[in-house]
Amino acid sequence: MIRRRSALALVLAGLAAPQRAWGDEIQDKRLSNRLELWGNFAKRTRSLVARLTITRNTSLLVEPLVVTGTLVYEPGGRLVLRDDGLTGSTPIITADSLRIVPNRAKATAASTIDRGQIAAAGWLGDRLRFAFAPGDGTALVADSRTDIPRGGHRLDLLPVRDSATRRLVRSLSLHFDAVTGAVIEIVIAEAQGDRVRLQLADHRQNVPDEDLAALVADVDALVAGPS
Repeated sequence: MIRRRSALALVLAGLAAPQRAWGDEIQDKRLSNRLELWGNFAKRTRSLVARLTITRNTSLLVEPLVVTGTLVYEPGGRLVLRDDGLTGSTPIITADSLRIVPNRAKATAASTIDRGQIAAAGWLGDRLRFAFAPGDGTALVADSRTDIPRGGHRLDLLPVRDSATRRLVRSLSLHFDAVTGAVIEIVIAEAQGDRVRLQLADHRQNVPDEDLAALVADVDALVAGPS
């Protein structure tokens, strides 16, 4: 009986292995297709400007918190999420730092998030920057697990299991335009259940440098501080 059970286990294992391999092949193909669609737009991006609507759903508020602004991706990889409101603040994400800059000089001082101490901030910052940066997608999916839902044009990025990031962030989902491949929506699902939705419209690719400088001139002035 023991020998028969052992033989049966070997047969079942042999059957399962091709199925797992086939499943991996399907996922790899879907991932390749999503990155190809994304790359159709991203590979041509030197800079990008888009209208931005951010909606935060949280159990602490009866109604979602909605703000509007402008997303600016600059040559060199700096990402600015400019809030339209005078009382708001503007996140600035680079390869080295994440800063929250108040939109008024007399407001509270700018704050810098330590990527070394808060791994989730670094992971999110990199995913957001690389979502708009030119490349083959390697940097975008680095340090992440991927899931590609059937249908639609979506790519889900998930922190590595048992990581410090996973304790704060459940996933970041990218939604692409079916024709151009531009990122039109990003949904960040936090571990405690809150969701942040970034919706993008009116994409302007490869904006002249002088126009970019004008868009972020006030932000740069606030970063520099009093002269």
